[in-house]
Amino acid sequence: MRYTLQEHQGKRLFPKDGIDERHGVTAKINQESVKVLNESATGKRRKLIVQMEAIHVGRTANYTFYTKEGLQGGLESWTTPRPKPVLTHHNQYSGEPIGRILKAEFSDVTQSGKAGLMFTVEVTDPDAIEKVLDGRYQTVSIGASTDKVTCNICGTNRIEEWCDHYPGESYEGQTAHFIIGNTFGREVSYVNVPADEHAGNTSVTVVEGEEGGTKESIGMDIIQIAEGLYQTAANPHVNLYENAGQDLRSALDKLLTFEEGSKRPMKDEPEPENNQVPGATPEEGQQQPAATPPADPPATPPVSTTEGQDPPAATPADPPATPPAAPVQESVTDLKLRVTTLEGQNTNLTTENQRLTGELQTKEGEYQAALQENANLQSKIHRMLAEKVVDMKRSLNKPDVVGVDREEAVNSHVSRSKESLENTYNDLVAEAKQARPEPGSVTNPGAGAPGGSTEEGDKKPMTLADGVNMISSMFGGANKRKGR
Repeated sequence: MRYTLQEHQGKRLFPKDGIDERHGVTAKINQESVKVLNESATGKRRKLIVQMEAIHVGRTANYTFYTKEGLQGGLESWTTPRPKPVLTHHNQYSGEPIGRILKAEFSDVTQSGKAGLMFTVEVTDPDAIEKVLDGRYQTVSIGASTDKVTCNICGTNRIEEWCDHYPGESYEGQTAHFIIGNTFGREVSYVNVPADEHAGNTSVTVVEGEEGGTKESIGMDIIQIAEGLYQTAANPHVNLYENAGQDLRSALDKLLTFEEGSKRPMKDEPEPENNQVPGATPEEGQQQPAATPPADPPATPPVSTTEGQDPPAATPADPPATPPAAPVQESVTDLKLRVTTLEGQNTNLTTENQRLTGELQTKEGEYQAALQENANLQSKIHRMLAEKVVDMKRSLNKPDVVGVDREEAVNSHVSRSKESLENTYNDLVAEAKQARPEPGSVTNPGAGAPGGSTEEGDKKPMTLADGVNMISSMFGGANKRKGR
């Protein structure tokens, strides 16, 4: 992936053609090689037809995520309008192509167990042919362009807009990666360390001669076996012997104890006698073939025999000195075939176990993040309940909060349990209801007149006589005081 941290910090957009799925680490060089079909093809014009798994659905070591829809959307671009080249190390500008892509297809079922793109490529460069055959060119990486790069954290299209999230970094417990849209092919390269660890050759066919009349096929499944060790080139970091079942371990142990070129003694095998050429060493001796009837009739008449019996001359005097070695060879072939079958099953199971372990760790991380978020929400709810209790006490002038800072009172109440706060709050609500009258219970909020109602309808109109009497009483008292 040609998008660096410096470019991210400089707020540069993701380049549309910035996809190459090699991983930026130093390769571990394996000095062992496999000599396959080299001597038989010396001096002949030849090419290779290679089947490979190019890229798979899912996240790579570059934190790019490929979808089934995106890989299928650009499928035709790998061979249209012209077949895309096979390169080495993504050298798109000055590198010579070593072959071309003949066919590209999407498959839900692959040898690695992951859905992805399958390529059929033709390799014609002589040097590259040798390196593919001896195992140096095995792992591959695609070079492509796309129409969309989506950030999984915020959903921003990084081709059009910049966001703060950099692939591989963690944001609130979630690892950022870029989801690739339609993948349009540019090239496929042999690289030392692909970002997709399962991308590489699955089979190789050698086509020889001008007309291509001779074909020999090999499966590029390179293995290394030693005592307590069983590895494949596809997964060199995994010791399959440790994860193998008892049947596979027994088969491997038998292969390790069998010496090439030796033969196992058969049951009840007689000791060889007189089976050496005179003057030859025991190693140079040869077995005597069993006696057979002569091709022509004997010159002398045969000795008479009982009917149904063979003549004595036609009967071998001794059994064969040693049985043929074919059963031993068949046994080795069967064991090798069984090992190959069991190894394939074990590799698939080991890979699946690693995938499931990764998914389990991801789910565990999401679960822990959800637990933390839930705990934070519960803490906020508990504090809100404590605040409601304190506010209710302050409105009722409770002595434990009067003259105390509200925040200090809330912090003091937070230490109480949820049940205690809920019970206190319910008691305060009931007390507040008793302290104030119910709405509508006061019918006459004004001061009532002594001895009577103050309602407007209860007042009687004043008559003229009532007015005269009231004035007379007022001034009459004054006249009486003057007469005195």
